[in-house]
This record gives sequence, structure tokens and C-alpha cells, in this order.
Amino acid sequence: MNKNINQSGFYLLSDNEDAFSARFALASIAKKTLDVQYYLIHNDASGQYLVYAMLAAADRGVHVRILIDDINLGGRDSRLKMLSQHENIEIRIFNPLLNRHWFRRLELVLNLNRAGRRMHNKTFIVDNSMAIIGGRNIGDEYFDARHGSNFVDLDLLIIGNIVNNISNSFNDYWQSQWASAIEIVSKTTVVKKQLIHIRQRLKDNWHRAKNTDYFHSLKDSDFTQSIINKKLPFIWADATLFYDPPEKLCESEADKIIHFGQQLMLHFEQLKNEMLIVSPYFVPGKTGLNWFINKKRQGIDIKILTNSLDATDVPVVHAGYKKYRRQLLDADINLFELKTKTKNLLSRTRRMIKGESKTSLHAKYMISDRRYVFIGSANLDPRSALLNTEIGILIDSEELAHQTSALFGHATSLENSYRLVITGHSKKLWWLTKENFAEVNYKHEPKAGYLKRFFVSIVGLLPIESLL
Repeated sequence: MNKNINQSGFYLLSDNEDAFSARFALASIAKKTLDVQYYLIHNDASGQYLVYAMLAAADRGVHVRILIDDINLGGRDSRLKMLSQHENIEIRIFNPLLNRHWFRRLELVLNLNRAGRRMHNKTFIVDNSMAIIGGRNIGDEYFDARHGSNFVDLDLLIIGNIVNNISNSFNDYWQSQWASAIEIVSKTTVVKKQLIHIRQRLKDNWHRAKNTDYFHSLKDSDFTQSIINKKLPFIWADATLFYDPPEKLCESEADKIIHFGQQLMLHFEQLKNEMLIVSPYFVPGKTGLNWFINKKRQGIDIKILTNSLDATDVPVVHAGYKKYRRQLLDADINLFELKTKTKNLLSRTRRMIKGESKTSLHAKYMISDRRYVFIGSANLDPRSALLNTEIGILIDSEELAHQTSALFGHATSLENSYRLVITGHSKKLWWLTKENFAEVNYKHEPKAGYLKRFFVSIVGLLPIESLL
């Protein structure tokens, strides 16, 4: 597609290794600014490599701002505070808990109205000219580098005018009352010379890693070089950015502001033919259930992909989803649940880790009428709608919709998912799939043990749906 000066360029990051390469490459070519906003930044191999790239950018004179939610930072204040000693690095913590160590979990329970509201946004912005937004946090499981389970996820690499809007969203959060400098949040004492030690440790880890076949292949790959040389085949299209204002975290203000979900629904009210939905945590609630049923009655073909019980990393949310399955199926809405063993849904190759890895869905996207694509951080559940802040982008592009629909079709194939059906007069719920090239039917949650199924059944009885 030809470039229009008023449009922005988009490139799908569906491959986990490409998603890591894109972030590392962008940090490596940053010249002036690097703004990083995440719900989670793990202190694992991938997290350390990307922090090393951010530190290297700061050493080149790039102004680095890191904004991270506090949900996963227990015991990590000192490392963050050491990094912030760099003259070109600023770190702010979003909605910080008062307890920095032992009583954090207790505070989450006792002060749930405040502590349970989190910043779920995910943005990576370089020089106000290129950005990545989507579903991935920073951690091994998002880049196909974890032993055990890795996520199927989806991001967008973006250039053009819309990047200004993404930068504005970052600034809104950075300047909000909910973002506190690590120096204010943490009482841990650090000295500037400790930055030397953390730099050396990150450097040593990186030099050990970059000599592996995996990182040699990333450095020399056509994809990485295309980013560095700015020669990626971007799809140019009109787009709209949606994001919650940070004030959504304030309980007294939450009902007074317009959430991006409300704005986005105005678009989906215009549906004509089809809606494809991917949400790892899918709890529609009564309002959402009725909306889907009404759309189906209007002739809209609806297909939904979420995690199977065996694949989900949050069984409690599956308990909330489970109670809506039969009503959705009765309305002739198509439901698919991802399997833990899939083909070609993570990376094109499996170079970073050896051995078999399970698959869990973490991508969040929707396609309407094979023309519009929405990709972002939000799940279709009460937590994303009411408690967390979220960000996402809606693109008007048949070409991008075609690419994303192909991902959906591959993920919902019987080789990679279970299709749920209600059978005959018995009205029993079955899971249909293919194993070893043969069709197989399951009469209960596939591959999930009895104790896990029992736990989900018990949790489903509790009045906690608004927290899921």
C-alpha cells in the first residue's frame, strides 16, 4: 500500500523472537529519547538484556524514562534505584504500594480498592518516531525464552503520526499523581558507584548471551537489519489510538471519566458481517453476553478464541468465563479454546531454549468485517473494563485485517485449539480437536486434571467476578 502523509505505518509482531529483536533494535538505534511503560518487567534473561540495551542507550546520551506498575516489584527497589542514579535515566513507579517487602500481599487484600487497580498499559517509544504497543510485557515467557510455558502474543511496530499520540499517552501517565519517582517510593539507600556494578553485571550477562547462536542469528537476521535500516514493509493506514486516562485508578473519579472501552464500543456497534475476538481472559459479564447475543441476532458471525483450562495461567479467571460458555454456544456463537501444545504459534524457530514448551494465549486483538483491526493490552473481562488502565489502537486496513485473520485462523484450527459444541438432544458440552491427524472429542475440560477442574468449579461459586 502506498504511503499517505496523514497515515501511519504498521508491522505485525506475531513472532516472539521478532518481538524481542524489535525492542532491542529500537533501543539500540535510539538517538534522543526512549520511553518504556509496562505492567511487568521481569528480572529474567530477556528483562536483563533489554535493560542492558536501555542502559547502553543512556550511556550514549539518550534520555531514558521507565514507567512500571508496582504489582511485581517486591524486593527490587534497590536495583531500580541503582539504575536511576544514571544521569540520563528516570524511573517512576505507578500506583506504588506502601509496603515494599513482606506485607505487600496483605496490603493488596486489605486495601484492594486502591491497590487492586493497576496500570496494564504496554508501550515502547523511541525518539517519538517509532513505537511498539500490544499485549507483551517484558519477560522470557513473552519472547519464547522460558522453560515450561510461553505465551502466544501480538504487538504492533508503528511509525508515523500516531506515534505522537502514543507519546502523549505516556506523558499523561508519567506526569500523573499516580506515578512516583523511585527515589521517593523506596527508602533503600544506594550510592552512585553501585551503578558501576550493575552495569558490569548486565554487561557480563549480555556478552555471554550475545555469543550464542541465538543472538548471532538475531543480530544478522534480515528482520533486525530491516528495523535498523528502516526498511520494513509497513502497512500504511488510518488509525485511532484509545487509552484510559490514569484517573481511572481513582475510585471516586472512575465513574466520571470516559473509558476507552466505551469509546471503542461505538465502532463495534457499526458491525455488518463478522467479528473475530482473541482474549486470553474472557469474562463478558451479563452486559457483554447480551451484547454478543443481540449482535448474533442481527446476523453478525462471531468467533471467540480464549485459553483452555489447561492452557490458562490464571485458572480463577477461567472460572468466571466458564459460566458463560453454554449461553454463548446456545446463541450460535463460535467458541475456541487454545491448546497447550500447538504448531508454529510462538516463533518460527526454537533457538533460545531446548526442550518442549507449553503454549498459553496472551494476545488481545479483534477484527471486524475483515477491515478493522484492534490490538492492545485489554482483555474482555471486568478487570480491564473497570479496574486496570489499558491502551490499544484501531487500524482501518484490509491488508492488516487479512494478516491478522490468518493468525486467527491458524490459532483456531483443530490442530491448535478445541472447538466447543453442544451435542444433540443430550445438550452436553464437548471439545472437538485433532490429535495425530485424527478428530478427537472430549467430554470435559481437556488435559486438565480433576483437582484443577474441581478448584475452578468451587471458585465459580464465589461472588468475585468484578475482580476477574
